[in-house]
Amino acid sequence: MKPSSSILRHPEHIHSGLWKGSQLAQAQRPALSTGFSQLDDELPGRGWPLGALIEISLERPGIGEIALLRPALAQLGGERSIMFIQPPCAPHFHCWTNWGLHGQRLLWVQTDTLPDTLWACDKALRHNACSALLCWAPGARAQSLRRLHLAAQQSDTLLVMLRSPADTRQPCAAPLRLGLRPAEQGLQVSILKRRGPACEHTIPIVLHPERAYSSSAASHVSLDQPSSALSQPGCRVSSLAH
Repeated sequence: MKPSSSILRHPEHIHSGLWKGSQLAQAQRPALSTGFSQLDDELPGRGWPLGALIEISLERPGIGEIALLRPALAQLGGERSIMFIQPPCAPHFHCWTNWGLHGQRLLWVQTDTLPDTLWACDKALRHNACSALLCWAPGARAQSLRRLHLAAQQSDTLLVMLRSPADTRQPCAAPLRLGLRPAEQGLQVSILKRRGPACEHTIPIVLHPERAYSSSAASHVSLDQPSSALSQPGCRVSSLAH
């Protein structure tokens, strides 16, 4: 029997896992809005996929990566914890409260080695122990990340791996991979991988609208810039600060 022309035009009607390369895939798992409509418009399911590995690469910690995730974290129920595994800086409690996330219990896990970091992440996923898990694991291999992706699929956890740009040159099982660069009022987001066509443009995300300045002052360098989130001698600066 000859297949109907409708099915040939719309192969996604055969199975939700099928899509044409010119269109975004249908969401196979629940998604959580990013809180930024311009980013939602470019993601399958219009948000962060739950129960799947999300990879975010950034030049350095503290450029706004937690602020990007803040709207999604605020949508999660308070029954389960939000877990940070091996963040580069100590979480800042007062910032967490000022963001309105005081109803979310934050667990901070420190490990000694990369294998310990991956082990802790795997156990948290397999026990569905948290509503969101942010893990810093630079240098993790593709095989390890695939195992974490498979473990995440058995849960409804928002799983985000924060990595360096060098790591993006390696293959990764993550269905969604983003690259972040700092911008005057927030971030420039590049979609490096998604289930759908390539995204050729960057997406501006405004995190700090108060930094806008008039065109008459454009030739001057703004002195009102945040300090780096990297720890300085004699003080502890949190990656949550920005």
